[in-house]
Amino acid sequence: MEISLKKSIEAVRMTLLNVNVGNCQLTFDIDTGSTENLVFDFVSNQLSDVFKPIEGSSKVFGIDGNYKENPCVEAELSIGDKSFKVRFNAVNADQTVINLQNDYGFQLHGILGIPFLLDNHCVINFNNKTITIEENE
Repeated sequence: MEISLKKSIEAVRMTLLNVNVGNCQLTFDIDTGSTENLVFDFVSNQLSDVFKPIEGSSKVFGIDGNYKENPCVEAELSIGDKSFKVRFNAVNADQTVINLQNDYGFQLHGILGIPFLLDNHCVINFNNKTITIEENE
């Protein structure tokens, strides 16, 4: 499955991907430098029926520059007609979300990092401004 990232790259210079979680459409940044998948805690708290807590926690060096322990949650995302079960660290990034909303006019809900990209054999083509997610056999 190939998805265009052209609009988001040209508008805000970010690789934004719209995903469906439960009955909601959320916006995640694709971040090849993030060693974890992150969901912002205001999202996981508001959608607690979808973002289910799982055992354990993980220390993450966050957007805010601080290294702290965060709870882990799991959710099923769908992109197009594909579903993915994804493990996230639930982090507080309220100020970052507010800044993005004020500066660019959109709300970010989380980050899909290296674990998502590797698990799903994703290829980002910056020349074509696309992401390809491998089809399951």
